[in-house]
Parts: sequence; structure tokens; C-alpha cells
Amino acid sequence: MSLLDEPDRWGSVLAEVKRKSIHVIPGFAAIPIVVWLGKLVALPIASFFFAIYLAHEIALRKNLNIRVPIASHTFKIMARRDELEKKYFTGTVYFWFMTILLILLLEPIDAAAAVMVSSLGDAAAAITGRALPRPKLPYNKRKSVAGLSAMIAVSFLSCLIAGVPWTTAIIVSITAGLVESLTLVSVLDELTVPITAGVLLWLLP
Repeated sequence: MSLLDEPDRWGSVLAEVKRKSIHVIPGFAAIPIVVWLGKLVALPIASFFFAIYLAHEIALRKNLNIRVPIASHTFKIMARRDELEKKYFTGTVYFWFMTILLILLLEPIDAAAAVMVSSLGDAAAAITGRALPRPKLPYNKRKSVAGLSAMIAVSFLSCLIAGVPWTTAIIVSITAGLVESLTLVSVLDELTVPITAGVLLWLLP
């Protein structure tokens, strides 16, 4: 059966685009908020989102009938089937926790680049992987060559746009892409990717 004959593929792609439409917002906002406005503005914003998603996660885990502004709405849009059924949304908590650390520990340009890699690169990998699911990566059959390529390309462009030197951008984008493709538990790439990007951006000139 060819890719075009797969009846659910494009429906799955559209669903992933809808899901990732929220995930990319921090990536597009990273430069204006982190670089232009600075840490004193970026930290409270990131801390606010971390707090509401943590409160939402606690409500889900405790099965509390509490509606958390913003978080409850985005959960309905972004959550995977497994997250909806088992009532968890831990990846978003991880994302905002890592964003706080990146802003705290890195120079604004590097912090913005790492957030963009985690947000935009990850979204590119997920959407492209849905659209072009074959050939699969030999070491992770859940991921595709196209998805990995898309993440590397978008991460590279994100780093350049943020102002990272092109040599560093190449190393960061390739390494972050490989780490994302090697992360077998989907929710954990919200930790592994920003940690990888952040450490490399801190170490490299």
C-alpha cells in the first residue's frame, strides 16, 4: 500500500498540525520576549505558564474537577489519546520548567534559540513525520527520516534567526534532532531536546 492509499494519514496530519499549533507559540515568541524584552520580563511569563500547567497536572492526577485557565483548554487541543485516557499532561510542565532554566542560565540569544529548537523543531518533526512516515529510522521505528530531517532543518534556521553562529547552529540542530529521534518516550523529549540544545549553546562559541 502506498502512502497516498493510507486512509487515515492526512487526517492524522491535520490533527497533528492542530495539536502543534499551540506548541509553536513559545518558539515564535522567544525572540521578542526573551531577547528584546529581557530576562526580567521573560522569567515571570515562563513562570506563570509553568505554574498554571503544574496546577492543571495536579488536578488531572488527583482527578479534581477544577478548570485551570488556559491550561485546561490547551489540554483538550494538544493532548494525545493516551494523555486524555490516562489524564496526564506532563510534557507541557517539563517544557515550561526547562524554559525557565534556559532563560535563567543562558544568554538571551542562546536561551531563545534553545526554546525555538524545542518548540519549532519538535513541531516540524512531528508534523513531517506524520505526513511522510516512511522510510523509518533504523534505530527507532516510531520516527521517520523525513521527520528527523525536518527537525534538523527548522532547528538550524531557528538558531540562525536567533543570532547563533552558523557553525554552532549546525552542531546544535543535528545533535538535538538525533537526541529527539532517540528519545523513545514522547513526553521526555520536552526534557532531552532543550537540555541538549542548552548545554551545546552554553559550551560552544
